[in-house]
Amino acid sequence: MNQTSATINNNEALASLAVGYLLKVYGTISAAKVMLILPFILHPPTVRKLRGSSLKRSLEEFIVKSPECFISFNARFNDYLPLSVNAVTILQEMNIISIVRDQITYNHASNFSPEYSSHVGKRADDFFVAINTLADLFRDQNENSLYLKLKIEL
Repeated sequence: MNQTSATINNNEALASLAVGYLLKVYGTISAAKVMLILPFILHPPTVRKLRGSSLKRSLEEFIVKSPECFISFNARFNDYLPLSVNAVTILQEMNIISIVRDQITYNHASNFSPEYSSHVGKRADDFFVAINTLADLFRDQNENSLYLKLKIEL
C-alpha cells in the first residue's frame, strides 16, 4: 500500500473512533498506553488476529503466536504517534475524554456510542471487536512492561 492510500485510510476520524471506543471500554488509561492503540488497530493483519476466535490469554502469548503482527510495530508506533495525539485532542475538544496529568478518562455523560451506529462502516465495526480483545490484553500491563514487550524505541 502506498503512503497516500495509507494516509487516506488512517485518518483522524477513524483514529478518534478507535481511541474513543477503547477508552469507553477501559474507563481510565495512561497516555502512554493510549499511544499504543493505533499501531494495533490501524494494522489490518493485527485486527484480523485480534478479531479471530482463538483465545488470547496474554499479550506475551499473542506476540509469540502472531509474530508477523509485531515485526514493524516500532515503525508503526512512530508513524501513528502524531495521529494518536490528534485523536486524543479531538476527543478532548468534544468532551468525550478528560485528561488529568498522564491519565485519560472517558466521560460517560458524552453519549459517545459509535458501536451502535450503522454509519461507521465495516472497518470501524472490525475495530470495535478487536478493541475489546486489546483492552483485555492491556488491562494487567504497566506501561514500562508494554513498551519493553513491544520493543518500542523512544
